Amino acid sequence: MADRDEALCFDMYGTLCETGSVTRTLRTELDIPGGFADVVDELWRRKQLQYSYQRGQMEEYAPFSTVTEDALSYALAYYGLDPDEGVRGRILAAYDHLDTFPDAVESLAGLREAGYGCWVLSNGDPGMLERLSENAGLSPHLDGLVSADEVRTFKPAPPVYENAADRLDREIGDCRLVSSNAWDVAGAAHAGMATAWVNRSGEPAERVGGDADLEVDSLAALVERLG
Repeated sequence: MADRDEALCFDMYGTLCETGSVTRTLRTELDIPGGFADVVDELWRRKQLQYSYQRGQMEEYAPFSTVTEDALSYALAYYGLDPDEGVRGRILAAYDHLDTFPDAVESLAGLREAGYGCWVLSNGDPGMLERLSENAGLSPHLDGLVSADEVRTFKPAPPVYENAADRLDREIGDCRLVSSNAWDVAGAAHAGMATAWVNRSGEPAERVGGDADLEVDSLAALVERLG
């Protein structure tokens, strides 16, 4: 059984919350077929991550909300879409209203009942995280939110994970990142965090960075392993 002094740091996007509602919003607001909305969303998400990496490497920080907006603008321009500002705003607002994974709330509740502290550790800036955690019903099951914005860079840069340990007043090895993103797990492990990889789709491990010391296929399975 895990040491209850260990703090659990959950990634938000793709781990606690799924982004399927963003695709639905694209389809509705742009009045495009579902398959087309899927490819627009895929490019948007890919550029969102790419721009976070680029800004980190260039030391040209901007909040994740700006990164997300820039990535959307690229994806729309790539596919020749030019909606007005109202439509763009409603599409961006979809990130404040994501659905949770079906086992997210129950898993957080179970882990806290078992004695764990549960925080979010995300690239999202504080406003994004506060709105989403409240709208998604996660707030009552979290001890707090830690944003990469606090160190003005993005995962998987080590300062993001190190800052989380400082915020939680723990050694970094006493913090466990819980993420479905393999690159995030690799970055946290490289920085010295314990990690739990929620590998829902059975992906191979990353070849760069550290290795996960715990791998599960769902948040519910994480509760079984830790609780």
